[in-house]
Amino acid sequence: MKNLKEHNHINRIGILLLLICFILAAFTNPSLAQDDGAAWLKKIDDAERITHSYAVVKQTITTSGGSERTLTMKSWSDENGDVSLMVYTAPPRVKGDKILQRDGGDNIWYYMKRRDVTRHFAGHTRRQSAMGSDFSYEDMATGSMTEDYTAELVGLEEVDKIDCVKLKLIPTETGPSYNHLIIWAGKDDALSRKIEYYDDEGLLKTLYLIDFREIEDRKVSFRMEMKNHRESSRTVMEYESVTFAKKPEKWMFTKDGLTREIK
Repeated sequence: MKNLKEHNHINRIGILLLLICFILAAFTNPSLAQDDGAAWLKKIDDAERITHSYAVVKQTITTSGGSERTLTMKSWSDENGDVSLMVYTAPPRVKGDKILQRDGGDNIWYYMKRRDVTRHFAGHTRRQSAMGSDFSYEDMATGSMTEDYTAELVGLEEVDKIDCVKLKLIPTETGPSYNHLIIWAGKDDALSRKIEYYDDEGLLKTLYLIDFREIEDRKVSFRMEMKNHRESSRTVMEYESVTFAKKPEKWMFTKDGLTREIK
């Protein structure tokens, strides 16, 4: 009887060791990690891409010296995020200025109303700070992550007590300008909770996504905070309202439409 118990105990230990080896293999075998990474990246894309949207947003920029500047804007998106438009509503100095993004952020135009000037951003110019914030123009792009990055699953970690998958994202040839990103997304909902942005010199900035709320059967982060580790500054983007019910008019997402008033 004793030998039988010892035999069963050894069997259980053997099964446990096999399970541990299988889990370790999933994270140490590059092909498995990449396959799992691609699958998770698609889940994140599916969870976060929105057919169309309209939002009122408040942006607060805090400099390294502690001074604050607040801007407000209206934002529209369409075509699953491949096109978007932001229109600043305050302060008066920037009221009416617009940022238009097309082709998933590959082409960006900035329209300055008081000078009636339109500037085009493409390639490396997309790295520039948007309105002095810690978000670059390409950070604000809402295109497809599966088109912009390849992904590797590197582990499982908690973020704010949420079980998350941890992925390393490498930009594709036509993707963003970063060296790589590290992203944490919820295991249960595949929504991003934290993103680290790296350039050739190392960690540049970190985005925290918090205050998730249910809006029209979707779970959305109402507060996004970007911390710039080089400049010791931060920018907070907060939704004041958001809806996915109304489809915007197509002319809004054209270069010619930048000079037209939106009613």
